[in-house]
Amino acid sequence: MSEAERAGTSRQDKSARLLAGRYRLGGVLGRGGMGTVWRAEDETLGRTVAVKELRFPSSIDEEEKRRLITRTLREAKAIAKIRNNSAVTVFDVVDEDDRPWIVMELVEGRSLAEVIREDGLLKPRRAAEVGLAILDVLRAAHRAGILHRDVKPSNVLIAEDGRVVLTDFGIAQVEGDPSITSTGMLVGAPSYIAPERARGHKPGPAADLWSLGGLLYAAVEGAPPYDKGSAIATLTAVMTEPLEEPKNAGPLRDVIYGLLTKDPVRRLDDAGARALLEKIVYAPEPETTQPMDATQVVPMMARPDAPAKPERKTRPAAKATVTAGAPAVGRTAQAPAGVPAPVNAPTAGRSSGWPVMEPPDLPARPVQRAPLTDVVPKRTLVIIAVVVVLAVIGTVIAVSLSGDSGSDSSRGEGAGRTVASESVGTKEDEADGTRTDGSVGRSAQPDASGASAAAPTGGTGAQVTPSAGAAVSSYQGGQGYTIGLPAGWKFQTASSAGDRFTGPDGQKLLVAWTSTPKDDPVADWRSQEKSMRRAQYQKIRIEAVDYRGWNTADWEFTYSESGTSYRTIDRGFVVSDTQGYALMYTAKAADWSGELRGATWTALTESFRPKK
Repeated sequence: MSEAERAGTSRQDKSARLLAGRYRLGGVLGRGGMGTVWRAEDETLGRTVAVKELRFPSSIDEEEKRRLITRTLREAKAIAKIRNNSAVTVFDVVDEDDRPWIVMELVEGRSLAEVIREDGLLKPRRAAEVGLAILDVLRAAHRAGILHRDVKPSNVLIAEDGRVVLTDFGIAQVEGDPSITSTGMLVGAPSYIAPERARGHKPGPAADLWSLGGLLYAAVEGAPPYDKGSAIATLTAVMTEPLEEPKNAGPLRDVIYGLLTKDPVRRLDDAGARALLEKIVYAPEPETTQPMDATQVVPMMARPDAPAKPERKTRPAAKATVTAGAPAVGRTAQAPAGVPAPVNAPTAGRSSGWPVMEPPDLPARPVQRAPLTDVVPKRTLVIIAVVVVLAVIGTVIAVSLSGDSGSDSSRGEGAGRTVASESVGTKEDEADGTRTDGSVGRSAQPDASGASAAAPTGGTGAQVTPSAGAAVSSYQGGQGYTIGLPAGWKFQTASSAGDRFTGPDGQKLLVAWTSTPKDDPVADWRSQEKSMRRAQYQKIRIEAVDYRGWNTADWEFTYSESGTSYRTIDRGFVVSDTQGYALMYTAKAADWSGELRGATWTALTESFRPKK
């Protein structure tokens, strides 16, 4: 029997095996040199999961085997500490056959590399949204003492619900663990390796931010920065050559140059990058044919100042001619206030929280594409948070360098909801890797309504209560809250702005949250109103309201979009010192005074429950 036949027989034998008396193995989702990922059923909880089996090369000795097992378990525990909407979750670690099996969540979606390849280049605004989501999870990882070390398009998953997930912590470095990296090994895709790592210096969080800059460059240009076709030539360019002028970056130009500054001390940090990206995401847009949501803000605290303007090669400004991969349209607000503009950022009006953003739309037809050296054919991505020995990802470059271990302390903080992640490569992997992943959807269950809440003002100013017997399904959001969705309502997408929902008649709802709410929502709404840039904007009211004893204020107004008048109520409320929420509801003004509108708003506000 050939080696291939024996391997096939072995896989068939393991299929349907019950692992740890709980996880029933199904089909193979992906394979790499050090592991196999299985689809499995958790028979205890009745859910589908991904299970990764650690496999050893036949030539490995017992000492090396023990080292790999120890490293696997240590890093799996470290990654499990990351809690963020754009991070992943390890469910379980099972010890069978003298090796660890890692159990994690399944997430359906495509890699960013595949999105670019199949749908075209990203618009700067959509790329900035992706960048903000990655910043969030990197901040949480750095706070936990973890460096990702392999941020690149094929390691970013765009889930079917619009969520952005950073995958493949497989070669991540854990602070204080000397076993994570072997001396003399430089791991990762060359174009995304920071110069200090290429020189063999001790990396810190700034190295991951360099990789983020490379990812943003690839998202709008279609090719990685400094790509010279070979690992050594590319690494040499990373260390010595100026950045080739991005032609499609538009407003992303400053943040790309700031993150791709070769000196890590002068490189744009988390706070500076976040301020620039938020300014792009929350900038007003020209009116479109689609209705646009108005500004909604959850108050946020100020962030530290950004670093000085990074040095870069002076070139003529490039004309932005970007085609859309998954453009996000319809945003109308300003960037959050309390975020000092970095010295390399143009000044602009800012708000103190998160504005509402429309969900990204896909292009109606294929758009022009540019080649990506790191993209691969579409496949299901299995994202699994595991260690270096479990991942066979991208290019692993063996270079005679010293000291690629250790970690600096992080800056910033992370928060949010978890999913799970890492992937397994194959021989088809190109310079940046191939991924195979899957997903867990959100569920809606019948639920009862809670306490009363003030309805938006109508033609008579009377409060309208829901009609008897109105169907409401409970939805559990990413941050841990729950809300009742009336009949015909559905979840649409999630982003750094929050969770978005749509109603049967075109109504819109955004649920946003912050861990740093301000004390006075009335004062904050009035401050935000000064930056309102809506056609025919008319304020109806900004006032404190009685809502379950929480410090609450409503901002209600009308505006015009493409000849249609819309009406919005934005309710901001402070649940605790670390929990602030906003519910922003928008509908056509002509329908506002109808019973359906009042009943819908009441059902939404009465059923909302914050994270416990």
